[in-house]
Formats: sequence, C-alpha cells, structure tokens
Amino acid sequence: MNIISNLEEIIEDSKELWLSGLFGSIIGWNPGYDIPVYKDMFFNIIRILLDQEVVRFCRPDDPLGRKEPYWKADSDTIVNYLQENWPDNVTDENDEELNMYFYEMPAILWRDEAGNYKGS
Repeated sequence: MNIISNLEEIIEDSKELWLSGLFGSIIGWNPGYDIPVYKDMFFNIIRILLDQEVVRFCRPDDPLGRKEPYWKADSDTIVNYLQENWPDNVTDENDEELNMYFYEMPAILWRDEAGNYKGS
C-alpha cells in the first residue's frame, strides 16, 4: 500500500460524511492527480479505516442498515465489493456515473467517541 499524503487531514475532514465526502477530501488534500490515482487512494484509505475499525458499512442488501446495523465482513470483502462496482469510464470527479456510484453504495458508518457507529 502506498503512503497517502495528508492522510490524517483527509480522515479528519471526512468524519461523519458520505463516501463522496471522503473522495472529495482526498482530491482537496492532494490536488493535481488523475482519477485512477484518487481511486487507489480512496480504496487504500477505506481499507485502513476498516482495519482500524474507524468505519463500518451497511450490507449491500441492506444499504441503510435497517435489518442489521452493519456489514459483518472483513475489509477485503468490503473493499472488493466497492471496487467491483466502481464505474469503468470515470475520468472526472464530477462524472455522473461516479456520483451515482456514491449514491448507490452501502452507507458508511463512522465510529464516534463513545464507540458507536453512525451514518451520515
């Protein structure tokens, strides 16, 4: 995994935001790269956040966590799901397909100071 510049700032800026907020923070703290680089940073950060139990996700079949509070899967499974659903032809951060991707993916849940996971 590559070292990501401004990782702490990205995470701090993204807390309690949707996936689109995390992606936007990556771009904001690391301007000048192409979408494939941002995509790699995005998935690397998600893996870090999952492994450190900073975030969890709702299940794909329960994207808002109505049946179960979160997806009980390892980070590889979750990141693979997110990667498999990434739209193929995205070339711009404002691409409509990318916006739909963020809308359609399961909700991200952030751990609060009490150790509870909450959605945006």
